Amino acid sequence: MPANLPPQYFEVEKKYRESKNLHEKLGYLQDLLAIIPKHKGTEKLQADLKTKISKLKESISKQKKSGGTGGAWYQVEKQGAGQVVLVGLANSGRSTLLNTLTNAHVEVALYPFTTNLPQIGMMEYEDIKIQIVDTPPMYEEAPAWLFGLYRNGDMVVLVLDAQSDMEKDFETVIGMLEERNIHTKHIESGDVKKTIILLNKSDEGRSVATDEFIAKHEGKFQIVLASPKTGAGIDELKKQIFIALGVIRVYTKKIGHPIERKDPVVMGAGATVMDAAEHIHKDFRKNLRFARLWNDSNYSGQRVEKGHVLADGDLLEFHV
Repeated sequence: MPANLPPQYFEVEKKYRESKNLHEKLGYLQDLLAIIPKHKGTEKLQADLKTKISKLKESISKQKKSGGTGGAWYQVEKQGAGQVVLVGLANSGRSTLLNTLTNAHVEVALYPFTTNLPQIGMMEYEDIKIQIVDTPPMYEEAPAWLFGLYRNGDMVVLVLDAQSDMEKDFETVIGMLEERNIHTKHIESGDVKKTIILLNKSDEGRSVATDEFIAKHEGKFQIVLASPKTGAGIDELKKQIFIALGVIRVYTKKIGHPIERKDPVVMGAGATVMDAAEHIHKDFRKNLRFARLWNDSNYSGQRVEKGHVLADGDLLEFHV
């Protein structure tokens, strides 16, 4: 079966071959993997790209250990239940939003480009923490590492100033993301980045422009209105971030001990009893006989088998 690669693939491949910076080359390889059509005719090419990505990551790691830099490059190690990256243009209010969500203390000013490096905070959502990463404003000649942050995050929150031209800013940001093969809406092939649109600085509530923007884009994106200044919409934003991450919280109890929901194990949606057992201790997978389940619906200690699919809030008692 022919590969039928799109013209964009060869454009990015040319940039990859011309680049001398290892981090940039890694970004281009990831772009190529995102662009390539996913079918039987490209399986070998996909495998080759994944091998190159793996080897390049290894080279970058060795370079870092030896004290080399290879040029400025910034990446953020993932922590918590998920990594959420704030994306937006200058003065869209990302830094104020980070401070409000996480109680961080990032400098905020009324002039552009106050944030020139990634800023990190941990957002508390009920009994878990989610990592929020503020980034420098997006612009046409932004460095490759900035798009690397967007690409590697579990999801992005696209921050738009509700007092500005939302549609124009939206198209600008989406356009620059698409140019780097970071897709936020349905495409025939490649990965789609989980995305929430935040209409920021919505201090006066919904305007006519806001209603028009929502009417045009709802159904394609989850849209939240919020005001860090007043606190309106912040709790809803936290909730929607948790939902969009697609994770569940699983609690455990020891045999003979009372039910107590604290310190959950965070797993991807669709995880099974066996997945939870292995996550807690590798020997559980080998020795697990069954588990008992408690939740708010139909279970109050009934036995469940290893392949049972778990839901958010489930509590397990393992029997090995």
